[in-house]
Amino acid sequence: MIRSVAYTMIFLLSLVLSHAEAENERVTFSEDVAPIVFANCVECHRPGEIAPFSLLDFESARPWAKSIRKVVSEKIMPPWHADSSKVDYLNDRSISQEEIDTIVAWVNQGAKQGNPADLPEPPAANDTWAMGEPDFVFHALRDFDVPPGETEIDYQSIHFGPTVEEDLYISEWEIRPTVRKTVHHANLVRAPLKLPSVGIGQAVMRGGDYIGSYLPGARPIKYPEGTALRLPAGSVVQIQVHYVGLDEPISDHVMFGVKFAQGRIDKVVRTIGTDDYEIEIEPNGTFEIDTEVTLNYPLTLLSSGAHMHLRGSSYRATALFPDGTETLITDVPRYDFNWQSNYELANPLSVPKGTKFQIHATWDNTSANANVPDPSQRIVYGRWTDNEMLTTWSHVLLTDENLGLRVKDGLVVGKFDDATDSVQPPILQTLPNTFRMPQNTSTDD
Repeated sequence: MIRSVAYTMIFLLSLVLSHAEAENERVTFSEDVAPIVFANCVECHRPGEIAPFSLLDFESARPWAKSIRKVVSEKIMPPWHADSSKVDYLNDRSISQEEIDTIVAWVNQGAKQGNPADLPEPPAANDTWAMGEPDFVFHALRDFDVPPGETEIDYQSIHFGPTVEEDLYISEWEIRPTVRKTVHHANLVRAPLKLPSVGIGQAVMRGGDYIGSYLPGARPIKYPEGTALRLPAGSVVQIQVHYVGLDEPISDHVMFGVKFAQGRIDKVVRTIGTDDYEIEIEPNGTFEIDTEVTLNYPLTLLSSGAHMHLRGSSYRATALFPDGTETLITDVPRYDFNWQSNYELANPLSVPKGTKFQIHATWDNTSANANVPDPSQRIVYGRWTDNEMLTTWSHVLLTDENLGLRVKDGLVVGKFDDATDSVQPPILQTLPNTFRMPQNTSTDD
């Protein structure tokens, strides 16, 4: 009995000592939290950016401490919705459990500042471009006055200037509206002429390309070393913009900033993807789609992404090889309309001709989905936020391409001795197996 009491006392004493030791290990903003948020959060949480408050200093962060604890502990922030335990990504925004625990402990201990001298130097940021100062900026040839309060504004077809005079190779790019919150999304294309109605389908049918999209939370696109986006001579860069009115009138001037490729370029970046219109979601119901395209060439997949609206719940992209084996490209179990990423693969995936690029997507039109304004509504395909859509993509390379180009400031100045002629594939993929023309709406999307 005496021995049992003694063991109990020793155990209780160890708990007290552990608690006292933990209390002595105080977590402060300056020393412990600032390095985490500077590395992962201040790209958006700084003056002039899209986040509602700054994290560059203690005074700005302290009033939001409890909110920070909630969104970090629930893994709402930083915004990252892919399952990184299944696939490694170059642009993974998630933070470790240890970092989450540090932030939670800081708030639980009273969100103390600590010694201001321990605050690290904030990361430098360009006031205009997230990618840093571009080498060149294509400017919209017209501005658009966004009417305040309007939620269904006709898609705007906007052309950039100047026209590309000779083949131009780009290593990185960014779309920059004047006021980002007024742009629901925008699709960027290039075509050999000015299209009266700018859309992905129109550009591809005229011999052009889909370059990429501006989406909520999107970052600049940067291509792997030795690869580049090519804008052939005579190209007109064009964008289709879905605007949404804010409380006040906005005059928007959209820009397309680029960084020029340098050195050896062997492969040109292209895009594959799916587009589905057969979406019908019953009131208080859920919905899912399985769609696929077949690849006509051996390709290397660099990324994956999807665009849905408020009821989008999840999506998964996989590669089904001709021998029946399957490889996961991206799994997004928590799709969030407010943060739509281009998930860049840390290990690009090479697939043979005949591989099927497969998409499984789900929607949730129930009260369990906090984004749904009214689950009693029946939802079909449409271009407005109250409707739904599914557009997916992957940036790809022709695996066998070996251009061997010598590029300086985006222009070809010669070729390496081992260069081979480029294959100019007219069509990288088949139409989706579920493809249907949209009813009573434009196909510009």
